[in-house]
Amino acid sequence: MRELEFYTFFEDGKGEDWTLVSRTGYTGEDGFEIYVKASRALRTWDRVFEAGAPALIRAIGLGARDTLRLEMGYCLYGNDIDETTNPLEAGLGWTVRLNKAAFIGKDALVAVERAGPKRKLAGLTLEGERIARHGAEVTHQGTPVGEVTSGSMGISIGKPVAMAYLQPEHARTGSKLEVLTRGQETPASVVGRPMYPGGSVRSPKPRRAT
Repeated sequence: MRELEFYTFFEDGKGEDWTLVSRTGYTGEDGFEIYVKASRALRTWDRVFEAGAPALIRAIGLGARDTLRLEMGYCLYGNDIDETTNPLEAGLGWTVRLNKAAFIGKDALVAVERAGPKRKLAGLTLEGERIARHGAEVTHQGTPVGEVTSGSMGISIGKPVAMAYLQPEHARTGSKLEVLTRGQETPASVVGRPMYPGGSVRSPKPRRAT
């Protein structure tokens, strides 16, 4: 399994025995996703936990996974990216190659690149213990400058973290802002992504689209 390169996958078997394994590490750690037919799901789950028993592996829920991907600054579809966003403002420009002859959406992305994104997805850390929630307003000295897309307690770094689309001039690392949490302004600082730099998959650089 370790011979499978980061961000690659393989398939094996056919019919009910079909299996797909990918090494994508969505939490920011060196992880794998295993896809099987529904009829084999429970049996596969049991086999994984039998094999991992010596390492004391445990199951976690989607909430725990969400805090980990957020600390790494990974986008969740429906929260941080959707039909209204583009890869350049989301910090995902590496997923497209604008020098290709043609592809759907190229003209729109070229126009964004030339004019510059009207907003940028940035990382935030908040003071205190209040957690920013999806849709929370971000302000600068009382003036709205953006909106939170994802927020939670950053367990690995010991403080609340969030991502928000901000006006470009306020998306610079070190900018001081406020996030409206439960009707109160909570001081926040713009930080780079990932917010947690210790993830085991941080060193391999993402592959550019081909």
